[in-house]
Amino acid sequence: MGNKDKKIILLVEDEQALQDALKLKLEQKGVQVLTASTGEEALEVLKKTRPVLVSLDILLPKMNGLEVLKKIREDATLHDLPVVVVSVSGGQEKVRQAFSLGIADYLVKSEYKIDNIVRKIIEIIEKYQQ
Repeated sequence: MGNKDKKIILLVEDEQALQDALKLKLEQKGVQVLTASTGEEALEVLKKTRPVLVSLDILLPKMNGLEVLKKIREDATLHDLPVVVVSVSGGQEKVRQAFSLGIADYLVKSEYKIDNIVRKIIEIIEKYQQ
């Protein structure tokens, strides 16, 4: 799909204000941002486009982020896609489950300002694009 030169990420976040703020800040840093508000929507986007990274919330309506992550890992074309979890849910069990599914990082929203989340996402994009 030739996305290696473009920094396209999929931002999966159901909190609209946070989704808008992250999208704006990432776009200011030259990242193209596709968005999804549900797990199902995220999987639909991933059928059409392979981003360089997925930023994934855990607490989503219907299908939660861990279920989305499992489906990504089970898909032969997506299994190695870098995923960073950005969630309010930082319980040890959820963090352990997410890391067992091969995430790049787990960021608890309350521990980071938006600018720091953006910086971490860009660092991970650059790490995986080398």
